[in-house]
Amino acid sequence: MKHLLTMYADAFRRHGDSHEAVLWPKGRQEERFHALTRHIRREKDFSVLDYGCGLAHLKPFLDARYRNVAYAGADAVDVFIEADRKKYPEAVFHHVQSPVDIEGEYDYIVSSGAFNILYTPGPDEHRAIVLGILEQLFEKTRVYLSVNMMTDDVDFRQPDAYHQNVTELYGFACEKLSRRLVLDQSYLPYEFTLTIWKEPVQRSERS
Repeated sequence: MKHLLTMYADAFRRHGDSHEAVLWPKGRQEERFHALTRHIRREKDFSVLDYGCGLAHLKPFLDARYRNVAYAGADAVDVFIEADRKKYPEAVFHHVQSPVDIEGEYDYIVSSGAFNILYTPGPDEHRAIVLGILEQLFEKTRVYLSVNMMTDDVDFRQPDAYHQNVTELYGFACEKLSRRLVLDQSYLPYEFTLTIWKEPVQRSERS
């Protein structure tokens, strides 16, 4: 994990507040943000946790589309969090190592590309960490968790990149989290977004 933090910090020093600094060299962040948030059904007064927020580029995207969004970001890269707090003092930013460091719940939790670079030398250990994080994040959402990842159905892979098997993740979500989910592979050819809803609260007969 330490190598990953160094990689992001170095990219930030080279590129400043840009999509290159969060290791999206081709941009296209808006397509990802739209896929992660397209199922939000509220016009105002809801909270969003951006896990692996980077430089909080999701915040202006949300602010332009919704009213009174309580945005919070969480990231392990300290220079990102420091820059975010200066840029958006009205928002909450958590410097964390995992979801257990985050208190409270949020209506929506999204994560864009936070798992695309291996945390560990091997993909199997990385996968186990990622699945554990998804379980922890799902516990903290009231409405849904939406995560963007790279698919393993590709012709080329960078040595340090992590590509998730879509069917495997879908099965994991159905078994461990919820069967109320939507898989979206429509917006970019080698990525996907999985959105997983909490089960609705059952009202008692007296309510």
